[in-house]
Amino acid sequence: MDAINGVLGRDRLQTRRDAGELISCFEQFNAELRQEVDRRKAHLAHSGKFNGFIVLVILVNTIVIGVETDSVRTDDLQDGQKMAFFVVEGLFGFIFFAEMVLRINQLSWDYFVDPWNIFDYSLVVLSCSDIVATLSGQAGGMRLASSLRIFRLLRVVRSIKGLAIVQGLWMIIQGLLDSAKTMVWVAFALIILVYCFAVSMTTLTGHDPKTKEAWPDADVFMGSVLGSMLTVVQVITLDQWTSDVARPLLEIVPISFSVLMMAIVVLTFGTLNILVAVMVERVGQIAQDSKQTSQKILVQTETLLLQSILDDFHDADSQENGHLELKEFRKLIRGRSMSQKLSLLGVTPDEAESLFELMDVDKNGTVTPGEFISGLEKVKGNARGQDVVQLICFAQKQVLRATRFVAKVQALNDKVDEIQSRMNVIGKSLTIELSEKQASMVRTEKTFSSAAQRQLVIMQLDKNRMHNYPVTVKEPETP
Repeated sequence: MDAINGVLGRDRLQTRRDAGELISCFEQFNAELRQEVDRRKAHLAHSGKFNGFIVLVILVNTIVIGVETDSVRTDDLQDGQKMAFFVVEGLFGFIFFAEMVLRINQLSWDYFVDPWNIFDYSLVVLSCSDIVATLSGQAGGMRLASSLRIFRLLRVVRSIKGLAIVQGLWMIIQGLLDSAKTMVWVAFALIILVYCFAVSMTTLTGHDPKTKEAWPDADVFMGSVLGSMLTVVQVITLDQWTSDVARPLLEIVPISFSVLMMAIVVLTFGTLNILVAVMVERVGQIAQDSKQTSQKILVQTETLLLQSILDDFHDADSQENGHLELKEFRKLIRGRSMSQKLSLLGVTPDEAESLFELMDVDKNGTVTPGEFISGLEKVKGNARGQDVVQLICFAQKQVLRATRFVAKVQALNDKVDEIQSRMNVIGKSLTIELSEKQASMVRTEKTFSSAAQRQLVIMQLDKNRMHNYPVTVKEPETP
């Protein structure tokens, strides 16, 4: 699908839409029927196995070209090795020609819209021309075309786009490609500056007869503008510049040495670093764009997932009242489909069940679709500023309530202490009363005991009166 979008220019149109540019009506009319899109998807050239086979053939062809370059030293087909490599190259050419025909059959004239397809088409034409020139015995003029076959390896770069395992490699390659325009302008500026420094060096050193006498290699390094340009390039690339150029200039023409150091500062530490900085900045921009694109895709995927969850919510509503009770909610989240969808959102069924009260914002014991989706978003998403403010306000309210409760508990504690002191006084009074009551009971028992003994004595006396008669005592006579 990425190849079709690239061929039809949809990626460029989407980029322009994101940048706020207006799309012309002719560009908007570049539409296709659904049947045509389905036909291209079902075509052999769109299958992953076919594209993987082509990538493998490209890699093998690249290795064969390297082996052929090292092994074969002649263009004569009478040589056995040359003939073997020619047959192998003819086989590769047939495979690439067949691939080109299949892709043209798939995309029709849209095949020539993609620059990569034009590049591959040119390589196939050059390969065919090289085979024809070799068979006709005129291979000498097609050596450049034969050497260009190695650039077919660049097609692998397009094939690795979107693979997570080589994402870093793709960003570096894309950064180089996107920085090509900047690299061209930096190259122009570099050539101009190198030319200016070369003219200065030639004027100060190359035309001085005394310098030529003291430094025999002056004509080689500074004798002409072109030679001076090569010398400046050698210096700014730091290639043995101290022994070959810097030390002789420092001893003979110090001012030329100063110009040389200025060239190092301006070109090596300035212009070349600017080029590196531009490339690094572009790679960073590509990484940021890739991250933003991934985030957009993730948001779209989550939106579709939430919509699917919402559909399951409506399906689980047996009463069709737009609410789910706790029992229905548990049955819904324990289902296999809903469990998988919740796991994609990073929410387990147990967490969803424990958050039922959080989702039930109106505290009516049921959950509506809006409450359900809002609860899921709060669980899976990052805390927003509004949510943090609400949490702070809620915490402050709870702190105030807790403070009031502590004050009330403290007041109740004081009253309890007062009641306890009163109870202690009452307890002491009750203790005194109990001791007095016990003493009274002891006295009462003693009184009853004394009364019982008195009663016994009285009864004994009555008994004695009843059984013993009084003895008559004769009174003594009085004289």
